[in-house]
Amino acid sequence: MTIPFFRDGFALPVIPALLTQLHQALTNTTLDQERLTQLTLNFRSPTYSPEQGGVHPVEIRLIRGLDGWLFDYVTDFSYQGLGQDAELDKELDFNFLDGEHYLQGWGPLPTAEAQELFNMWQNSFLAYAQLGFFTVTVSGD
Repeated sequence: MTIPFFRDGFALPVIPALLTQLHQALTNTTLDQERLTQLTLNFRSPTYSPEQGGVHPVEIRLIRGLDGWLFDYVTDFSYQGLGQDAELDKELDFNFLDGEHYLQGWGPLPTAEAQELFNMWQNSFLAYAQLGFFTVTVSGD
């Protein structure tokens, strides 16, 4: 599946390699892109746990715009708490459409800091993806 992105609509600087990674994640899906209004891609590392740590789960949601697909949000999750009480919670949350960005422990981020953090996050995410850490599921409506 090839997904046309609305390139002028990114609130944060999305690097081409991330778009390529999303295209690759969508190649094995049987979803009918023409009928969908939103896509959710979940990237999970089967070995990530509260005890051992590891590569954080990531969820990316795209929505259909008039001129292509737009990023709705990118959320990076991590376990918070100890032992049996540990829960997956948002560690990084980049909300493209409303321009609100959040870092756990810091709270809302100004745009300049969010842009810098998102750029660093993309490079780390892509390195883990290229090393095969993630299993990917795609859903859509």
